[in-house]
Amino acid sequence: MSLQRVEGFPEPRTLGPSVLTIGAYDGLHRGHMALLGPVIETARREGLLSVMATFEPHPRCVLSPKDCPPNLTTLEEKAWLLEGLGLDCLVVIPFTQQLAQLRASGFLQRLLRGIELRRLVVGYDFAFGRGRHGDHAFLRQFAERRGFVLETVPAVVRTGEPIGSSRIRRLILLGQLRAAAQLLGRDYLLRSRVEHGSQRGHSLGFPTANLAIAKNKLIPPHGVYAVRVQVEGRNHPGAAYVGIRPTFGEHQLMVEAYLFDFEGDLYERELAVSFVQRLRGERRFATVAALQQQMRRDVDKAKRVLGS
Repeated sequence: MSLQRVEGFPEPRTLGPSVLTIGAYDGLHRGHMALLGPVIETARREGLLSVMATFEPHPRCVLSPKDCPPNLTTLEEKAWLLEGLGLDCLVVIPFTQQLAQLRASGFLQRLLRGIELRRLVVGYDFAFGRGRHGDHAFLRQFAERRGFVLETVPAVVRTGEPIGSSRIRRLILLGQLRAAAQLLGRDYLLRSRVEHGSQRGHSLGFPTANLAIAKNKLIPPHGVYAVRVQVEGRNHPGAAYVGIRPTFGEHQLMVEAYLFDFEGDLYERELAVSFVQRLRGERRFATVAALQQQMRRDVDKAKRVLGS
């Protein structure tokens, strides 16, 4: 069954008996999986709907725009990953200054008009509503009044520190993709549509797919990466370049992927590029021939990394 997506607070009695979780869920990392697992598994076992209520944009981008975090997962990436996990319904609530002023009780009352809630699963540090007054003590009392079960999930700790989105962002910005993958539970990915480019890669002997970059998506540091690329459910090994093509005097940020074992037209298709390992930083080459020679070395190194 495909993921059902509801935009805004659901209309009254839209969703039947459900297991619900609420949060930004940026990254869908191992800590998030500790919550989503019980939501999906309990719902399946008891014949209920598994539901996530999330926010768009990230609340910090509204409450403190200067501290707006780049997205580990865009909304579309999040929906795609959740569908793969087997979630039944994603409720996307636009986060605004007006919403931020809602008290916790008012927010839940609006949300639950459309959801017949049987169980709410939240994290150890969950709090919401104006002044973050919707803490665990509030939720316990609210659950008793409304007759649903409240389940609190402890932190998932790695190397002495809880796994969190901010920690993963720092690793990606440092180019430490292997370490980030340990916290994510998968390789960091960018899922996007292939755009028409300048055919630069084709002229160099390495035809690449140029990927659209969503606003506020976190992009790894400029350089070359060993990647795996999913095309219509199949994975292909490859190499990806992130940068501005300084050898050609260009300045626009590009993300382009070269698939080792794919032949055909990729334009307008949706690709999911998973960054496995950074191979080198971005460089400006004196000649096109020198760049081509380095690209051949990059491809060989990517094949060795992915083969291991």
